[in-house]
Amino acid sequence: MGSAGILGLVVVGGCSSADSLSESVSSTAEAYRVEDPALACGTPTPVRGENMTTSGVNAVLQEWSDSIAAMPASATKTDLTNRLLTNVQGPSAAYPDVTERTNFLRGVRAPLPMSLPFGTQSSGYQVTGLATWLYDNGGNHGGVDFWRGSVTGSDDPSFDVLAVADGKVIGVYFDGPPGGGGNTIVIEHTGANGKKIYSFYMHLRNGATNDSNAVKNMDCHGIEACAWYKIAANKVPLANWWGTNADVIPVQPGQNVKRGQKIARAGSTMTVMDHIDSSGNATSAWGNNHLHIYIAAPRPAPDDKKVVEVDPFGDYQMQKDGCYVMDPTTQPDKPTYYSRLFAPFLPDFHDLGWGPFTAYPDYLNGMNYAPATLSFYDKSGFKVTGSYRYSTDPYFLQVGVASSALSDYMGFNKTWIPREMRVRINGSGAPIYDFTATPKQSGESTAVWSQLSQASLDSMYQAFIVSGGYNIGDFFPYQVAGTQYYAAVFTTSASASNWMTYGRSASQALSDIANIPAGLQLAQVVADTTWSPPKFSVLARPAAGCTPHKYVDQLATGYQSALDWETAHGYVLQKVQVYASGTKFNAVFAKASGTCTAQP
Repeated sequence: MGSAGILGLVVVGGCSSADSLSESVSSTAEAYRVEDPALACGTPTPVRGENMTTSGVNAVLQEWSDSIAAMPASATKTDLTNRLLTNVQGPSAAYPDVTERTNFLRGVRAPLPMSLPFGTQSSGYQVTGLATWLYDNGGNHGGVDFWRGSVTGSDDPSFDVLAVADGKVIGVYFDGPPGGGGNTIVIEHTGANGKKIYSFYMHLRNGATNDSNAVKNMDCHGIEACAWYKIAANKVPLANWWGTNADVIPVQPGQNVKRGQKIARAGSTMTVMDHIDSSGNATSAWGNNHLHIYIAAPRPAPDDKKVVEVDPFGDYQMQKDGCYVMDPTTQPDKPTYYSRLFAPFLPDFHDLGWGPFTAYPDYLNGMNYAPATLSFYDKSGFKVTGSYRYSTDPYFLQVGVASSALSDYMGFNKTWIPREMRVRINGSGAPIYDFTATPKQSGESTAVWSQLSQASLDSMYQAFIVSGGYNIGDFFPYQVAGTQYYAAVFTTSASASNWMTYGRSASQALSDIANIPAGLQLAQVVADTTWSPPKFSVLARPAAGCTPHKYVDQLATGYQSALDWETAHGYVLQKVQVYASGTKFNAVFAKASGTCTAQP
């Protein structure tokens, strides 16, 4: 129970319904990732991939190096020069030894949350996988292709290409022969733990006129299809597969981007070259328009400027084998021998099913993310809403356990301290507990109880908070058979709450929040759902950063839009509680620094 980021024994006890749910998960590895490659969806084949360099004879990525060299002297140019990679290698080229290759690939984790490079299309075909690590004929690919299906006629198959993770744009260039990536963007992604991963986006559009001029000026190196491509570039008007002049790349080298931000439009630059006749006409609809993306992980220092192509789905298979899962929350599980890099669910999630939550614990653990706040509830099945954040502290999570399971954590100055305790009542009327624990910090004193009576709470509050200099780390009220109880964590941590009201109506709680004493700010709001209507508690802590945004007794149908708005404005989820069979929620969003924004 002492390893960083452990999701320990997880037991779901009774929900609020009459029929209790009972399930246990004891593995701390991804449920989808198997230890024996023979048990994977398909036999992984991580022996292919390109072998590209940025300099030297026939350097495939020479244009990337040239694009940086052509920039005027500046701090940005110096920075990009220092970030320039020297090699992009396939796994077998980087590690000819099978054992070394396997060990490297098995150790690859997403260092920060990564999403698919596209979103839901508002009309027409949706984006799907076209070709994966291997082509369907078994040929080398080394990346993943995405497209919008069999588009015909005037329907443009292009789509917005999105950054797969937060990062810095370190390359924007046109890649002609012999590489053939066309308009290419390279992004360097750095996790909070300092680990890096790279994404390459190819065949993009960058304005029809600009793209045709780039083709006209290419050195074809004697390639016949390239000469035919130049014929197409000189035609007036240009064919529809060139796109329009509005399809420009909106990001620049040196620019920081966010996960999900539009960085380009999918296109057919260079990829159409293999689908063109001697008259410069495309032989396939819309010129083989698609996005090709490489994901590459750096080798250990001092070779970290050499990166290894990896399959972000962890499969290293052909598309026809059916191993590639785009959305693990809705598609059947496909076990892999290597880790998935695209997120099975993001660190902020709502109405997530119990299956996905317990099937992919290592995804967030692998980037040193730990639960910041979690809420478990029954909504046509057991669901979870919550948030994970980067943390260097190990943690231990238990869900739906009886009070006896808390005995090792109750009392004074225990080794592991519950940081968030929530209580539900099972079908038998007994309390069950959800809690996340972390080790006691250096110099911290604590006192923790899971079932305080009203008289005991009053006494403990006077002794520890009023007289003892402690603060309130967490607080949760509940009833059992009509008797009021409280779960409480008292701590000397300076960041904990030191002001509280409880037993309040929703309107009274809002009034309490409006009248929090000067120098303090809202920390959390919790509903005691054993009352009808619920009674609310409000906790405040020393003020820091922006005034938090509050959502009290709100309809859960508005949770996702609230989360999206808060995230877009730089606020992070601090506390959440979903209740009333998933129909209501309380939430507090905070922002430590930067521009403060009024809550909508």
